[in-house]
Amino acid sequence: MPEPGRTTLSIIPKFITNANSLIGTKSVSSQYIAGTIPWYWNPFAATLRIVPQYQFIESQTVTLAYGFAKNFSIVLSAGVVEKHSHLMVFDGAAGVTPRSMSFPGTDSLEDMTASVVWRAYQDPINRIKVNLGMSFPTGSSYNQGGAVSRTDGTYNIGRAFYGMQSGTGTFDVLPGVLYAGSIAPWSWGVSYRARLPLAVNNEGYMWGHYQEANVWGGYSWIPGLTTTVRANFNIQSPIDGKDYWMSGKLQSANPNYYGGKRIEMYGGVDIDGKLFGAPGYSIGLEGGLPVYQNLNGPQLARAWQAMAAMRWKLGEHGPAVAAPGGGVFERSIGATATPVADWSGLYLGVNGGYTWAGDTETAFTYGGSGGFAALAAAGALAPNVALDSRGFIGGIQIGYNLNPSDKILAGLEADLQGLTVGNSTLSAWRGSGVDSTFLQAQRNQHYLGTVRARFGYLVTPAILAYGTGGVAFGEAILNPSYFAPLHSPVLNFGVGNNGLVGYVDMRSGWTAGAGLEWMPSPSWSIKTEYLRYDLGTANTANIGPLYYADKAGLSSVAWKAHINGNILRAGLNYHL
Repeated sequence: MPEPGRTTLSIIPKFITNANSLIGTKSVSSQYIAGTIPWYWNPFAATLRIVPQYQFIESQTVTLAYGFAKNFSIVLSAGVVEKHSHLMVFDGAAGVTPRSMSFPGTDSLEDMTASVVWRAYQDPINRIKVNLGMSFPTGSSYNQGGAVSRTDGTYNIGRAFYGMQSGTGTFDVLPGVLYAGSIAPWSWGVSYRARLPLAVNNEGYMWGHYQEANVWGGYSWIPGLTTTVRANFNIQSPIDGKDYWMSGKLQSANPNYYGGKRIEMYGGVDIDGKLFGAPGYSIGLEGGLPVYQNLNGPQLARAWQAMAAMRWKLGEHGPAVAAPGGGVFERSIGATATPVADWSGLYLGVNGGYTWAGDTETAFTYGGSGGFAALAAAGALAPNVALDSRGFIGGIQIGYNLNPSDKILAGLEADLQGLTVGNSTLSAWRGSGVDSTFLQAQRNQHYLGTVRARFGYLVTPAILAYGTGGVAFGEAILNPSYFAPLHSPVLNFGVGNNGLVGYVDMRSGWTAGAGLEWMPSPSWSIKTEYLRYDLGTANTANIGPLYYADKAGLSSVAWKAHINGNILRAGLNYHL
C-alpha cells in the first residue's frame, strides 16, 4: 500500500504443479478411474477413457499500486498464463489397458483485476486493511487444447477442459480483509479474501465460489531481511453449469470434479534492495506444499507451488523534487481557495458499459460434390446466418494528457476490456428426409483492447469534449457444428464428436469515437464515450476449410464474418 502520490510496480511469476488423482482424501490410480468412474455425459453406458497424470501452470502477473490518499490505494493487475497437461489414454471403449499419451497445452491472457484498498486502522503496532475489487474476463474460456489421442489411435482437436482454460469468462467480485502487526523483529498477520462470480459465462458455467484464509508470522534477522511461515486454508465449490463443448471422456471435463478443501504450508523470505545499494527495490520468494487435501474428485491434487514478487517503489531511489515557488504552479492556501482542474499528466481508471455488434451477417461457401454441396443445393444448409452479439463490457484504462494551451488537450490512452457478448449462437434444423441437417453457428469474443490518441477542447476548465481514434485488438471466434444423421457416413462435425472446427485468433483493426469528460475535483474525472471498432473479417478458409467425403465425392465448407461493434460506456479516472 504505497504512500499518497507514490506508485509500486510488481512482477509476480508463479509456478504450480498438480499430480496424482484424489477422490476426497483418497489417492486413486488411473486404472481405477478408467475402470469404474462413469462418463459425465452418459453415466450408464461408458466409463472415463482419458486420465490426467500431471499439470504444470506458469503465470506472469504485473500489478500497479498507487496511493491516491492517506488511507486509500488503487491496485490494477494483468498478466499471461501457460498450462500444460499429460493425459493417459486407455484403449477401446472399456478396460484398463493404456494405449498412448497426449500433451495438450494452452496460453492466453489472465483475467484482469482492479481493486481499492482502504487502511481502516493503524497504530504503531497494528493495522487493518479492507479491499474490494472486480475481476474482468480478459482471459479466455475458449482455449483449444491441441491434439489429443483417442481410444482408437486417431486424434481429435477439441476445446481444452475447464482447468486448462486461462480465464473464468465471468465478472467476479473480489472482497478481502487483513490484520497485521509487528514488534521488531517479529511480525504476524491474518487475512481473508474471496473470488465470487456474479453470473455464468458465455459458455454456460461459472467457477464455484473461492475463499481462503491465511495466517503468517515473520522474523527479521537484520533490517531488510525477513523470513516468513504461512498457513493457507482454501475452499472452492464445484463448477456451476456446464460447457456443452467439453464432452470428452475424462474427469477434467466433468464440472462436478472441481473444487474442494486444502490446507497448505509455505516458507518465504523478503529482501529489501537497500541491502545491496538499490533502495526502492525488493524481492519476495515463497514456496510450499499441501498438508491436507479433500477434493471433489477424481481430480489432480496439488503437488507444490512456488512464487516470487519483484517490486519497485517508483521514485524512492531519489529525493523528492520541490515545486518551484511562485508562477503558475503556485496555489493559494487561504480558506477561500478553489480547486483548479488540472488535466495534464498520467491517469488511470475503470470503465463499464454496453456493447453490440455492427455487421451481423455470416456467409458460408460450399464447394465440391456431394456432402455439404448437395445439402446446400437441397436447401438444408443456409448460405448465411445473422448473429447479433450484445452484452456487458468492462475493464481498465491508463492514459497521459498534454495541455498545450488553455483550451486544447492532446493525449494517449490504452484500455483492456472483458466482454460478455459472446456465444451469439443460432441453431436450426433444415431440410427433410436424408437431407435433414442441423446447423449451429457461433460467434464469440472474450476480450478487446485499444490504444488511442485523444484530442479535445475544454468547453469549461472542468468539462472536456474530445474525439479519439487508434488501434483495436481482440479475440475473434467462429465455430460451426453440423449434424446430418441420415447421411452415410454420418455427417457429424462440432459438438457431436467434440471436434471444434472453425476460427480462433487475435485480430487487430481500428477504433474511433467521441466523448465527454467532467473533472469535479483536481484528482477525479468522470467520462462517457462512444467507440466503434472493426477487427476485419474472420474467415475459416484462411486456416483451412472443413472437408467431408461421401460416395458422391469430396465437399468442403468455409465461412466468414465481419468482427466489429459499438461500445457505449462510462468511466472513472484518477489523475496522478
